[in-house]
Amino acid sequence: MLNGCRSVLRRRLVASRYEGRIPGPPPYGVDAVIALEQRSELIGAFGSLPRRQREVLALRYYLDLSVASTAATLRISEGAVRSTASRGLAALARALPKEP
Repeated sequence: MLNGCRSVLRRRLVASRYEGRIPGPPPYGVDAVIALEQRSELIGAFGSLPRRQREVLALRYYLDLSVASTAATLRISEGAVRSTASRGLAALARALPKEP
């Protein structure tokens, strides 16, 4: 019990030391609103893709898995991973609005 209490107090002390160093949330402004809107558009476009393309893109680019790891996870060939990722990225590019 004593060790548990000491651990809690130790964690509080360390947290209070580094509290000033941890940056707070960025202030919401025009840039944050634009970023949120772009993220919403991307999520919507991503959701409109077929299931296999979503799986491949999520594993390859969100989880940063290699082609071989993605193929092993989905139990498909490496060539299928490459072609599916290419088709998925092309579909996302068509679905997202062009930047001015």
